[in-house]
Amino acid sequence: MPPSRQIANELRERITNGDLPAGARLPSITTLMQEHGVARNTARRALAILEDEGLIEIVHGWGSFVKDG
Repeated sequence: MPPSRQIANELRERITNGDLPAGARLPSITTLMQEHGVARNTARRALAILEDEGLIEIVHGWGSFVKDG
């Protein structure tokens, strides 16, 4: 499984189990890079996967946030 999918799966699990509730800010791309030892594009792709699924909203210049509902 690609690293971006692994990261997305981990974050999705944190969202669905309530560790990251609606409105919560997700770790930054830089934090994801450091925690998972991946390139910027890999971390960005992980967040894009969750955005495509409708779980998060990416607000450029502010961060990524868990969507309500």
